Amino acid sequence: MKKPVTVSLVMGIFMLLASVLAMLATPTVIDSDKTEKLNLEAIIPKEFNGWKMDLAYVEPMVSPDVKGQIDNIYNQTLSRTYINSQGERVMLAIAYGRDQRVDLQVHRPEICYAAGGFDIKKMTKIFLDTTVGKIPAMRLVAKQGNRNEPITYWIKIGNSLTRGWFEEKWATFRYELTGQIPDGLLFRVSTISNDEQASYQIQQTFLTDLLRSMRSGDRQWLVGQAGL
Repeated sequence: MKKPVTVSLVMGIFMLLASVLAMLATPTVIDSDKTEKLNLEAIIPKEFNGWKMDLAYVEPMVSPDVKGQIDNIYNQTLSRTYINSQGERVMLAIAYGRDQRVDLQVHRPEICYAAGGFDIKKMTKIFLDTTVGKIPAMRLVAKQGNRNEPITYWIKIGNSLTRGWFEEKWATFRYELTGQIPDGLLFRVSTISNDEQASYQIQQTFLTDLLRSMRSGDRQWLVGQAGL
């Protein structure tokens, strides 16, 4: 079976399951209501292990073309650029939404960047080895003109880390079967460089340093059970 046909079939199955779910039960419990409120500005340190915010260098989190959609999906967003003593820069973007139903979910970077005119290539599922455990993540490269941007991201649905369309939808669907509405968080880091492997190594170091510098309770907002 050709790939486009397979993707269409899987999407069709999810749409059918979503319709059945809507008839059987309407989720009413927002999972995030049972936990303390998240404050991204407070839990993400501005300086840690040689990294500090570069106030002179700020990248927009998403294309202005999708700003309206973002406001409907997310309750909080955070966008910062960090620099270390070697002059290496990492752009960090986090977006959090309390209500992540099957039909209302965080936007994956490959969609947002494509909407902004970028070409997407080299999408790969990986596991990041960190001091707090193995974190499932996605890597891709967004390219526009002379700008080459290697990206690492993951999406947390409830307490599950997901990569790509299928994992995201499946995690949400499992929550809705129990009558719960999960919250969701997109965590993304990127660098601008033509040396993609070096960029991913810098991102790995940044992520390890960041997660290690955070309190356990705060870290779980980003990585769920992987941060235990």
